[in-house]
Amino acid sequence: MADKTVAAGKAGGASVLSCGGPLADVSWSQVSGPAVTLQAARTPTVSFETREKGVIVLRADVILADGSRLSLSTEVTVSDAPAGSFINLRADHSVRPEVQTSVRAWPTLIGDDTIASIVWTQVGGPTVTMDTANRQLLMFTAPPSSTDVALRFRATMTTSSGVQDSDEVLISLDQQAPGNADTLFDSPTARVHAYRQAGAYAGVLAKCAYDVKVYYDTSSNNTLCRAQELPPLQTEAGVGVVPSVAQIMGRVLVSHDFLGANFEQFLLTQDPDSDFRRLLASVSTIVIGSHVRPSFYSAGTGAIYLDANNLWLTAEQRDVVTEVPDYRSAFDDELNFIPLGRSVKNNDYARRSYSSTTRVTRTTDDLMFFLGRLLYHELAHANDFLPSVNRAINPQRSIWENISERVGSRTLPSDALAAQYPLQSAEMLGMGRVLYQGETATVVQKSYTAAEVGSFFGADRASDDYAYSINKTDSSREDLAMLFEEFMMSYRHNVLYDVAYANQTTGSELIIGWGQRGRIGEAAIKPRIKLVLQRIAPWIDTSAVDRLPAPVMMTPGATWEANLVLNPSSMAKRSALRVESADERAARLKGDIKPRERHGKMTPDLRQP
Repeated sequence: MADKTVAAGKAGGASVLSCGGPLADVSWSQVSGPAVTLQAARTPTVSFETREKGVIVLRADVILADGSRLSLSTEVTVSDAPAGSFINLRADHSVRPEVQTSVRAWPTLIGDDTIASIVWTQVGGPTVTMDTANRQLLMFTAPPSSTDVALRFRATMTTSSGVQDSDEVLISLDQQAPGNADTLFDSPTARVHAYRQAGAYAGVLAKCAYDVKVYYDTSSNNTLCRAQELPPLQTEAGVGVVPSVAQIMGRVLVSHDFLGANFEQFLLTQDPDSDFRRLLASVSTIVIGSHVRPSFYSAGTGAIYLDANNLWLTAEQRDVVTEVPDYRSAFDDELNFIPLGRSVKNNDYARRSYSSTTRVTRTTDDLMFFLGRLLYHELAHANDFLPSVNRAINPQRSIWENISERVGSRTLPSDALAAQYPLQSAEMLGMGRVLYQGETATVVQKSYTAAEVGSFFGADRASDDYAYSINKTDSSREDLAMLFEEFMMSYRHNVLYDVAYANQTTGSELIIGWGQRGRIGEAAIKPRIKLVLQRIAPWIDTSAVDRLPAPVMMTPGATWEANLVLNPSSMAKRSALRVESADERAARLKGDIKPRERHGKMTPDLRQP
């Protein structure tokens, strides 16, 4: 099914639906007509956009569940562009049943026209509960379905001049074969494919690393692949050999091909010291998906799972990435303070903010502050569980079975960190369970002020309060990952992290009760960083830790924004003096407050965020 006609300048869509079991594979191509880009060419539903009139012919080459092949084609006529203000829904896409997804409405306003209203209605498919609290954003959870089916939604915009325009979006439900109750994944897995189709492991990546049939229980009855079938990258590269970019890309699964291309370019241009290539030696697979949120590492598969929001470069690429928020974002709503964090370089924001209502682009260099810091974190987990240096693998056992004995005997680097330099604040350990595990806050915890929480945190030796995200095994996995992430961003990129607590306020400004920049430079924290480096990144000289800049305290009572510049005398090159729009500022502050690029929930020791 497809749009029959679409106005120039608006998005169109086409979808192929299975009449039987799940589609094994889909590949879209354009046959003729005005040239369009198909960002989601390997998914059941594609979206496209052109400003040229004409007839676009698309073809879908499909492999059905039984292995048979079909080729289908469809035509979409592109008509004249709207004469006045109009609304455009981006982008048609497919999603697995019971997965949350989103669609954004993009108004184009002519002259002095403004938006009076946007009304969303569902016009096709099984009924869903629509969240349109933000009038330009539709979010919903896809309904359960045992067959492929299409949902249609319409947004109708009325402007201040009385212009009314509507647009529709097509979202198909991409059915999935049933999984196991003990699956490693707490939501349906998205459709992904090997970025390198001819890679040596292309045929087993999804089966071993990202399938609802992958499960583990305490018995020997599990579906984890043996390391012989899908080994860590270090096994392929050879003992003591740093994996090549080509070898790494042979382990990449993507929901959209541009994600693999951007990841490859990042490794080629942003890894001059080979840190990422060395760290990736410990993983079996890199999964990058438009609906992976939050990012995480699984010791069960030896794979890392990356949120595509960290890899888009163009507005069109960003369109396919879900805007559904991290599920942890509401965990602190009942508290009397707001936890804050940001990355700073030269007293300016290291990470630019990108308003969700603006068509923007970013460069591969910009990805260091998004993808780079994320990789340091998730690969710290990977090398905690399975250090690539001098670690033999039994090919007849799964990666988890190669790890589990060390987990049980508490001999991981994070266990050594907890044993030699334990976190000691009972208040922060309790607060971590509220902020990052979703426990209900006690009356006492709800009464804490920002200054009180800062005093608890400042007296201990964590670099970030995410270190207190402790699961039932009472581990220090996040403690190690945050230490490594913050050190590497400072050591390689001169980026410092701010951690602060603001008082809850109904006004527009956040008033700091306690805050500090560059906390990893604290004397009590430096030995902890050295231990981490020795265990998971021994190629780095630990004397670099001694050269970390001393931390700087923020000014209590001043605003979060006023505390951006902490050393005014050194600000000759500060670039933050540009004027930002109200929308940009709102987006940036929202990103600072929650959830500080946190990395996922914990499921015992098989999944680390």
